[in-house]
Amino acid sequence: MRAFLRWVRADLRSHRVHALLIVLATGGTVAALLLAGTLLGAAADPWQQQFRAAGSPDVRIDLRPSAGNAGTTGSAADEPSIAVLGREPGVLAVSPPQHTAETTLVGRRADGAAAPTGAADRTDRTTLVLRGDTPGAARPLLRSGTWLDPADVHGIVLEQSAADAAWARPGDRLTVLDGHGAAVELRVLGIADSPDQLPSQAAGYDLGWTLPATLDLVQPDQAAHGLTLGLRLARPSDAGYTAQRVVSVMGAERVSRITTWLDARAARQQDNRLAGLLLGLSGLGALLSAALAVAGAAGGRIRARTGDIALLKALGFTAGQVAWMFIAEQLLLAGAGVLLGAGGAAIAAHAVPALGGGADALHRLVPGGTATTGAVTAAALVAIGAAAALPALRAARVAPVPPTDGTRPPAMTARPVRLGVLRRLPPALVLGLGGVLRRRSGLLVSAVRLTVPVVAATLALSTWTTLDAVTRPDGGVTAPSVTVRRTAAQPTPGDGQLTGALAADSAVQGVYPGTEIQALAPGQSATFTLRAVGTTDAPYPYTVVEGRAIRATDEAVAGQGALDLLGARVGQWIRVTTGGTPRILHIVGRDLEPEHGGRVLSTGFDTLDRPGDPTHPDFWRLVLRSGHDPAEVQRDLPARAGLAGQVEIRLPSGPVTRPGALRACVVGLLVLLALICLVDLLTTAAAGFLDRRRDLGLLRAIGLTPAQSAVVMATRGTAIALATVAAGSALGIPLVRWVIDRQGELGGIGAGIAHGPSGWTVLAMAAAGAAAAAALSALPVLRLAPSTVGTGVRKD
Repeated sequence: MRAFLRWVRADLRSHRVHALLIVLATGGTVAALLLAGTLLGAAADPWQQQFRAAGSPDVRIDLRPSAGNAGTTGSAADEPSIAVLGREPGVLAVSPPQHTAETTLVGRRADGAAAPTGAADRTDRTTLVLRGDTPGAARPLLRSGTWLDPADVHGIVLEQSAADAAWARPGDRLTVLDGHGAAVELRVLGIADSPDQLPSQAAGYDLGWTLPATLDLVQPDQAAHGLTLGLRLARPSDAGYTAQRVVSVMGAERVSRITTWLDARAARQQDNRLAGLLLGLSGLGALLSAALAVAGAAGGRIRARTGDIALLKALGFTAGQVAWMFIAEQLLLAGAGVLLGAGGAAIAAHAVPALGGGADALHRLVPGGTATTGAVTAAALVAIGAAAALPALRAARVAPVPPTDGTRPPAMTARPVRLGVLRRLPPALVLGLGGVLRRRSGLLVSAVRLTVPVVAATLALSTWTTLDAVTRPDGGVTAPSVTVRRTAAQPTPGDGQLTGALAADSAVQGVYPGTEIQALAPGQSATFTLRAVGTTDAPYPYTVVEGRAIRATDEAVAGQGALDLLGARVGQWIRVTTGGTPRILHIVGRDLEPEHGGRVLSTGFDTLDRPGDPTHPDFWRLVLRSGHDPAEVQRDLPARAGLAGQVEIRLPSGPVTRPGALRACVVGLLVLLALICLVDLLTTAAAGFLDRRRDLGLLRAIGLTPAQSAVVMATRGTAIALATVAAGSALGIPLVRWVIDRQGELGGIGAGIAHGPSGWTVLAMAAAGAAAAAALSALPVLRLAPSTVGTGVRKD
């Protein structure tokens, strides 16, 4: 043991930089893996974090108005049944019942807009469920504005998806109908997110929270009030069975709807599987790269100390002892890296709660808790130990006989090198290329080892460019556009005047009227969005990637999600139902549809000619000219067009939420991969210097200056780096395009969104790799004293 410790200490002293970089690379890899789960969870699918933060129930039960006596309130009539629910097996608690009232949203007036002349002059009426605030019941997460004011009986807090559908924001006025059909105006105080609720599009109604007095104002008849309550379960996985028991206890005629946490998660899960998959592949590539870097560094040290290993064998060390000595040394470095990475991840998660998903991230580094954290660290140790086993076995096979000085017999000069001499290229460049071409086998191993992090970096860079494409409103995967909608219900100015004013702006290339209605798929089993934008004479420029664009009425283009829902293909005729009226549409193409999970069927506005179809546009889609920023258009266009206070403009939404956190993941992975590449390049430079040290002495003897000798080694390192970047890009870009297109099909947006790194990015990566390789390869030659160059291999 004493001899082992002395050997390890001597080896680490002679390779301080290698040891430090291995510890840092291992620590960075472990920290990235530990933070990956919660970071991706918070960035790509924040539902679980929001569900915990809101204290949402596992089962949400909505009850119809009680059929009991008019003098008995719904909550009093249902108290026995609610008490029975609390005694059901697996039910931990029942939330306090909240009264609800169903009304109709008929209009919206933006903050500061003039009051409408008619209260109910909107044609697209929406069902709005009002939920009375009750002490002790779970409240939604407030996103903007303020919560209900006890002194403001006309205040309402809208659910996020309902506010998006109504284009409402704090300060706006909503017009609803009371129980007698009269108009009541409510003021939006805030926008909130309720993680246990389905989005309004999936639920079929909008949701808002009010004071109990507001419920009485909108629906004075207490017998018409419904109830909603929530159940917390000991085993959330039993939510489906509990929902069945609720129907048995309360009665099917009493239960209006039941929503479990599984339903809410499925409906609200953001379509960021693509980003998660790419970042996960990059993380695995980083782990593999770190293991290969450790193996390369260990192999380089074994080659440098072959004589010392032979001496140990001559002194009595067995092959197994030598192998375990090297494996234990690598595990010691890996263990230090694991502790550093775990501590760094814990500090980062505690200092920046968004990285770990909350303030308790120190104890929940990844989903699954301490067991998963231990599994990740154990996997890193096993991977690094396995990678170090191969060079350790090579050390065990060293014979206990002093080896030669490591020089190799001269080989024939490669033909390209001879041609280079004939063309009078610089001697240092010719000699450097000659060393690369003569010793292909060793350089091939180094190139393969460096290719893995380059492929992982290509995946990470492709994640960045794809995120940029699908979240950029200026034409990443669709035409650069914004959406304009009136702030008041009545058409003033008229549709023609409004279209002319918008089209006259220099930033606008085209103005297309549009509306969206909900449609039923064949079988009446699922709903999707039927979007009518543009006309047959002036069709909207959809990004059609399969088939053709719309040319006539009753033609449509569909997103991938709509095609999957309908079970249709491009070229088929389908039957859908809107407002109880069936219609036949011809799907002539597939477009890239980043909204609503791709479950959108797009047609022309003049296709809506059935009874009950909208006769006026609900919005206008503006296609912008190249070079105009949509955010600037959103800010300045109303004033320039003379429509200030009359219209509001919204940027298009994409399928990725919180892209900033995902980009932070990409940057962290790129830094980690750069560190791993630095370890590999340092190992390659050290191995090259060891192989050609005798050659360098001969080159000095025949007249090469130290700078020219450094160029010889720098040429070798640069050639390896450039070949590695070329091979990694050639392998990684087709791979990432296939992965993105495949995941795009599964996610609903469809194939065709793949964006690999640009040519300039690849060139920058090649330049950075070549510069680092040249510097690391030349530095040992420049630091070497002239007296030690020609003496052969230095004895450590």
